[in-house]
Amino acid sequence: MSTISPSAVTALVPAYQAAEFIQPTLDALSAQTHPALHVLVSVDLCDDDTQAICERHALRDPRFRVVRQTSRLGWVGNSNFLLSQAQGDYALFAFHDDLLAPTYIARLAAELDADPQACVAFSDVLLTDTQGGQEFWSYPTLDGERSAFIRGVRVLERRGKWWVPNRGLFRLSMARQIGGLKKHGAGEFSADWPWVLHLALLGSFVRVPELLCHKFYKPGSLSRSWDFSQPQYFEVHAACMREIWNSSLGTQEKIALALPLMQRLERHRHLAMTPPST
Repeated sequence: MSTISPSAVTALVPAYQAAEFIQPTLDALSAQTHPALHVLVSVDLCDDDTQAICERHALRDPRFRVVRQTSRLGWVGNSNFLLSQAQGDYALFAFHDDLLAPTYIARLAAELDADPQACVAFSDVLLTDTQGGQEFWSYPTLDGERSAFIRGVRVLERRGKWWVPNRGLFRLSMARQIGGLKKHGAGEFSADWPWVLHLALLGSFVRVPELLCHKFYKPGSLSRSWDFSQPQYFEVHAACMREIWNSSLGTQEKIALALPLMQRLERHRHLAMTPPST
């Protein structure tokens, strides 16, 4: 009797200045029920005990491998290092301030196993902010959508909480076509948006309507440090344009996606150049 081996998954943990909160994240990964899991932790250059905590955990769980970076890579660089090291069928970014339910990876892997055209599977998320307030995150916008063009339109419109799938499980063979996350003219600002856009152009998104991920904003969280200024929005829109043109869409579809984006680029450029009223 033949048996089917479970899909191999690599959890990618980009860690930085996380000594105060990373242990529960590591424990949640060790508690995953998926039988074919490898966890790769990359500790960016920092001055706290993140490295020591991760290494102690790896001694207790041989599925973990910890890499110490000797120069500061930043969020994008550290994530791309992890992507370059990932092996297996699927991968996910397990961010250092997220807690995953024990069945998280198993549930998402089952969805990708069942649908070869799917690029990403993800669950709903509960956010807890630094004041203890909570917000439920769900992203049903792409549910059942098989058209890459329409998925692209919806991600570009930033309908709903488009960032939720960035915590999902993605098919490595598809994601490698993107070439990683990319900095742009505004640095790392919202660099996950062009990444999610390109994933949506590669394959369908499968939402598991269950609360399987808990995110915690921490003092010093990267996204909380951004200005969300017009120049930043201009640059990240331009980065989305690059991903459209580098995608496998046909030329006519690329142009159809790019035209409204060009209009938004011009609007952000105009607003960025307009002096504030006094």
